[in-house]
Amino acid sequence: MFYNYIIKCLQFQAFPSKIFARMFQIQLRYFQYILSFAIFVGVVISSKALITSCFVGLTLVWLTEMLIGQFDIKSHQYLVVLTVLLLSFSSIAIQSIYSNIETASLLLSCLLLSITYFLFQKDINIYKVGNVLIALFLSFLVNRFIIIESFQENIYYVSYLYLLLLFLKTLATYFAVQFSNFQFFFNFFIVSIVFVGVSSFYSFNTLYIFLAGLTTALFTTLITFMFVKIRLEYELTTRLTSQIYIFDFMLAFIASLYIVDSLNVVNGLF
Repeated sequence: MFYNYIIKCLQFQAFPSKIFARMFQIQLRYFQYILSFAIFVGVVISSKALITSCFVGLTLVWLTEMLIGQFDIKSHQYLVVLTVLLLSFSSIAIQSIYSNIETASLLLSCLLLSITYFLFQKDINIYKVGNVLIALFLSFLVNRFIIIESFQENIYYVSYLYLLLLFLKTLATYFAVQFSNFQFFFNFFIVSIVFVGVSSFYSFNTLYIFLAGLTTALFTTLITFMFVKIRLEYELTTRLTSQIYIFDFMLAFIASLYIVDSLNVVNGLF
């Protein structure tokens, strides 16, 4: 009876693996909000170390959540999840210890190790491997971005952008804005408005603010759309919940800051 109640509440088919993946997703969502609140605490107490560790933690939690949608962690496939997480964490650890290491070489090594590992795995199709490599690649970029000098110099500025976007996106989730036909327009304009609004309190050139803000908003929207398409191919969590959109959007925003090089653009450093 309790089993049927859980299935009905979670709106899943009667497969324990799907139920377990959904419940684990909910637990990870709590971690993401706790880490986001810790960023706010870090801003209040002016702790760069706390903010940096929270951003890295958010990236790894997001990667974990992406992986459990494809691999059944109640079976031997939990080793795949642990291996990919280890590769992602190792990359940030190596970059922190050896600051002079070439990013391209480290990224290629990480991807080659991942591909080699998947060659010896059974029951894992090419679509899963491709999705994992995309998630691993983006997590690598975000972690790389978090530890570089430009991020550390503007860490409070990025934190303000992140926290304000998280608040507005959560509010939009409550009112189901992202389930309307205007979700991508909303994503674009919310990033643009927040970026321009927060940046206006700094002594940045107005032209640079709009250039960086609009470009970042465009890439955030495109990457978020890519995440949605990837998630629809998942076996264990094909039904997307509203909270998934929030942190996919937040990670897409951080990744876009790095891809566009927004922090240098807004400072006029081309």
